[in-house]
Amino acid sequence: MSNTKFNYEKNDSIEEQFMWLLRFATVKKIKDFLTKIPTIDLHYPTPNLTTPITSAIDRGDPQILSFLLEKNSTNLDGTVTQPWGRTALMYASFVSRNPEILQILLKKGADPQKMDTRSWTCLQYAIVGERSKNVTFLLDAGVCINQRDAQGRTPLMISVYRSNLDILSILLDREADVNTRDDMGFTALQIAILCRKRDAAIMLIERGSDMSVVTPLTKASIGELCRTCMPKILRCLEPETSQE
Repeated sequence: MSNTKFNYEKNDSIEEQFMWLLRFATVKKIKDFLTKIPTIDLHYPTPNLTTPITSAIDRGDPQILSFLLEKNSTNLDGTVTQPWGRTALMYASFVSRNPEILQILLKKGADPQKMDTRSWTCLQYAIVGERSKNVTFLLDAGVCINQRDAQGRTPLMISVYRSNLDILSILLDREADVNTRDDMGFTALQIAILCRKRDAAIMLIERGSDMSVVTPLTKASIGELCRTCMPKILRCLEPETSQE
């Protein structure tokens, strides 16, 4: 245990000592540290923008996170030190495999509707992180399923090209709007075809996507998009030719 003390005492701040403990120490030692030094800046950033709160989330122990937040009164939606104005809940939604971590943050005042500089909420973070349990938890908590980001894209659209089919299916099961258009005029189905996401495109068609839409500039039909972007894959969408 003497090595532990020696290593973290080389750091310059209480916050860095605590972050080091979160990586290596037992729950008891972490609690003892917090009891002796209860005031910690939870948003104190290291050069790589790791903070005490993100480190506690990475540790993944609900007991430690809960104890930390009980000992430190802080604005969990503070974003000054994080990329894109990301909050603690957004970070947890992206990395945590345990929805209990998200639940603790919500109980301590984290705002599930808060948006970052791209107008993403914690739901988009859970989608991109491919955390299906977090997606379900956040939807149950009331996060808006059709919230548009700065490009007018919904969580469903984001899931098409930056997540997996399980999460796409969850959003569709929760009745995400399949026919919303983004600011450029594209629907989720058109995005799926343009990004060559075959299985996502098929799922969207099966769930009622509008097949009559055309692209905003070239006025290409769904069948024409398929011939251009995914030839020989979605032949069933080719326009039928009249037989003499």
